[in-house]
Amino acid sequence: MKVLNILTNSINYNGVSMSLLSYYNFIDPQKVQLDFVAPNQVPDSLKKAFTKNGNKLYELTENGRKLHQRRPLKYRRELSKIIAKGNYDAVHVHGSNATMLLPLSAAKKQGVKIRIAHSRNSNTDHPRLHKILRPFFKHFYTHAFACGEEAGNWLFGKNHKFTIVPNGKDVDFFSFNPEMRALYRKKLHLEDQLAIGHVGNFNYQKNHEFLIEVFCEIHKHNPNSTLVLIGAGTTEEAVKNRIKTLGLEKNIQILGPLPSSETAKILNAFDLMVFPSRFEGFPNVLIEWQANGLPCFISDVITKKVALTDLVHFLPLDKGCEYWAKKILDTPLPNRAKNAKNYQKAIRQGGYDIKENAKSLENLYLKLHQQALNK
Repeated sequence: MKVLNILTNSINYNGVSMSLLSYYNFIDPQKVQLDFVAPNQVPDSLKKAFTKNGNKLYELTENGRKLHQRRPLKYRRELSKIIAKGNYDAVHVHGSNATMLLPLSAAKKQGVKIRIAHSRNSNTDHPRLHKILRPFFKHFYTHAFACGEEAGNWLFGKNHKFTIVPNGKDVDFFSFNPEMRALYRKKLHLEDQLAIGHVGNFNYQKNHEFLIEVFCEIHKHNPNSTLVLIGAGTTEEAVKNRIKTLGLEKNIQILGPLPSSETAKILNAFDLMVFPSRFEGFPNVLIEWQANGLPCFISDVITKKVALTDLVHFLPLDKGCEYWAKKILDTPLPNRAKNAKNYQKAIRQGGYDIKENAKSLENLYLKLHQQALNK
């Protein structure tokens, strides 16, 4: 079976890309061939990761800009050519709003019987366009997937059926490693520090501005504290300017986007994570952090289903940064080495072991393919 995965956001070191890569690594390439379309120039390391089984990765850009944003009709034509040439059994589109109808309509035009719309978030940066296109969107997909219940309700509606495909993780890969902790605390100069981490793109959704203010309050009470940010994005310069204004340049490290393999090692060096997002679908990173035994202080707009362990603490954004700082400082840190097996067990029992998730998706693809052949 041949499946073309189309991402409406970049293939980069972000949650959706890493989730797809995890599935790709554990789906049997002899049964299901996964090809990919990215609206950006993909980093070389990720190109290799996404094509190691000999499958295809297409990059649809024009003069360095995303083609679907610059010239949507040309983008649709290019997709039609790729779909026709590849003779795909299914097209699986990943996004968070009704603009997914562009690739879905291209698939429908080419006669693809299985057209999957996969909701990856519970909000969008393009609400007006989403509202305009939503009535038409439903006519172009045949199957609805979502990373979580909130994401599915957001895109398809509460009365619409959709299949939840969990953002599973390789639990063993992200489990706590004391040797790696010592290595990276030394490497990042965190030996005597309360090390606070965050992994995510710099954008409105992730709310770095609030995160910086929370850390500023923490630092007032504990000068031996460091915030480490992993990611990049559109608000990065504004965040850097705020850090400079607060005089925290020596206390906040920005490491940029990193491969999942490197991020997994660095997690061991942290003592806790802070995640004050304004909205989320089902954030992959929270599974990784719990697998590593890290306390997670997150905004209460995020689905409660992400709390697979007692490590997750939900805090309201409207309480302000001082409230967040106090809650964080007043919460005892767990013994991660002692509790590691319990955390792994909780992740697996919660249904987020990628090995099992990938097998389920593989079987679902094959089931849909057989049904389409029988029609």
